[in-house]
Amino acid sequence: MTGDILLTLGITAGALGLFIWNRLRLDVIGLIVMAALVLTRLVTVREGVSGFANEALLTVAAMFVLSAGLVRTGAIELLGRRVSRFAGKSPLRLLLAGLLLVIPLSAVVNNTPVVVVMIPLMLGIARRIKAQPSKLLMPISFASQLGGTLTLIGTSTNLLVAGLVMELGFGRIGLFDITPPALILMAVGVLYLLTAGRWLTPVREPASDPLDAYELREYLTLLEVEADSPLVGQSLGESRFGSEYGLEVIAVDRDGQRHRRVRASLVVHAGDILLARGKVADIARIRDVAHLRIVSPRPEAAAPEKEGQADAVQMAELIVPPRSRVVGRTLAQLEFRHRYGVPVLGIQRHGLALLKRMKDVALVPGDLLLVEGTREELLRVHEGRQLTLLGAVDLPAKRPRKLRLAVSILGAVVLLPAFGVVPIMVSALLGVIAMFLTGCVKPEEAYEDVDWMVLVLIGSLLPLGIAMRNTGTADFIATQLLELTTPLGPVGTLAAFYLLTSLLTEVISNNAAAVVLTPIALATGAELGVSPMPFVIAVMLAASNSFMTPIGYQTNTFVLGPGGYRFSDFLRVGGPLNLLMVIAAALVIPRFFPF
Repeated sequence: MTGDILLTLGITAGALGLFIWNRLRLDVIGLIVMAALVLTRLVTVREGVSGFANEALLTVAAMFVLSAGLVRTGAIELLGRRVSRFAGKSPLRLLLAGLLLVIPLSAVVNNTPVVVVMIPLMLGIARRIKAQPSKLLMPISFASQLGGTLTLIGTSTNLLVAGLVMELGFGRIGLFDITPPALILMAVGVLYLLTAGRWLTPVREPASDPLDAYELREYLTLLEVEADSPLVGQSLGESRFGSEYGLEVIAVDRDGQRHRRVRASLVVHAGDILLARGKVADIARIRDVAHLRIVSPRPEAAAPEKEGQADAVQMAELIVPPRSRVVGRTLAQLEFRHRYGVPVLGIQRHGLALLKRMKDVALVPGDLLLVEGTREELLRVHEGRQLTLLGAVDLPAKRPRKLRLAVSILGAVVLLPAFGVVPIMVSALLGVIAMFLTGCVKPEEAYEDVDWMVLVLIGSLLPLGIAMRNTGTADFIATQLLELTTPLGPVGTLAAFYLLTSLLTEVISNNAAAVVLTPIALATGAELGVSPMPFVIAVMLAASNSFMTPIGYQTNTFVLGPGGYRFSDFLRVGGPLNLLMVIAAALVIPRFFPF
């Protein structure tokens, strides 16, 4: 082990630690890694910034814009409505239709916006036919990941691995080169989701009335005790607050101070602010029975109630999508009530009500906000594209007349490289230009639709792969790995590689896992004296399939709250699927990419 290898391993371990720590943004971690590699001279300055000129990076950026074309013209919503007609009143047919829709879409556009758009559509249909959303959303997320592996442009991970392979001098991977093995793995996964996986998926019974549609999820909210409240002068114990109203008081704000040690003997005063946790229906009803006012994070910014609309006020949930401008900002910083016109009654993250003061919570993708407003107000928030409305409210498309144009442009983007006319990057860039010229997507909108965090992460992490190759770190790790897997032969080593990648992508970014393991895959093939491509394909497929945790892949994070899932649900359903994929990959990949 040389000093350079030790240094490269140290930087890699530090990066993995930061990813697992999850306190810094992914793009910030990537920039730290890039700076460390340049400062330690493991890569030259030119090599350090070379990731930002990589074909994969430009192609990923273009695919974000092309995906936006389908979303902004309403193509996905239109397909969703057809799913509704096909499903009828059968939950199984709805699941099957959802899978058949999501898989091909995810093969040609980024799967994250596909799932974000599909969640409210599936929830609306599920409520209409009285199906359990929990039986639908997790399979939809898993299917979107399986569909993303079908082509090179299906996910940013596929493009990243292909770009890194080319950067390291191992040739170009074609658009449909990975399709045959990925298609078989996808078929195995879908068969599992429709049989054993459907049986293992938890049941969270839907409620019967619209207000109780959110009954399964708990939130924290602030309740101001009004002067005429029957609670005034009573202790929490005397009022039987928990059993009577179904809410648990977590803390009390009085005279500008927060009292966190709440006891049953605490006497309630007029003007007290109660931080309470409970189900949405109980939060909504307490105003009528106990004269408690739900306090927004900035009550002084509340808009006046519109005349004649009081009876139209309803509760709804908003999900924070990726690339939203609200990510990383608190409700206070956003002046949320003033900006969006609706109060936030509670926030939920990863299936749990947040214990922090709402106004101090920095929002992250996948957060659920419980809000209250009229149909027009909710639609206006949704149309602003910074928050996505969950529910049965009709969501109009912005440019439905451009729908056929957007679909035609995307079809041309796929067909041109498929027939060898131009490379994928050129085809994707031409597609972006066509989207702009035809008005499917406006240039200023494109900057909103591109996931800049992913692009910066890819560009800044690519030099790590170069450093692992140049310093011999990849060869060193491959040698150590082969000492353990040599008795298993090439097929066993391939299975171990797939398993290692899938486990790593559960706890860190899938792109980061791919960057770390692709050079090792290439070195493993060289050490064994066989083609490295089976190992590269295993990394590509495994890094794009994250089934065992809700934080390993963005689509899992987004369905966690709306589906009412727990962390353990993903392990119960995704664990067997992951093992199935390991076995299938070891048997299938060598058939199409021989050793």
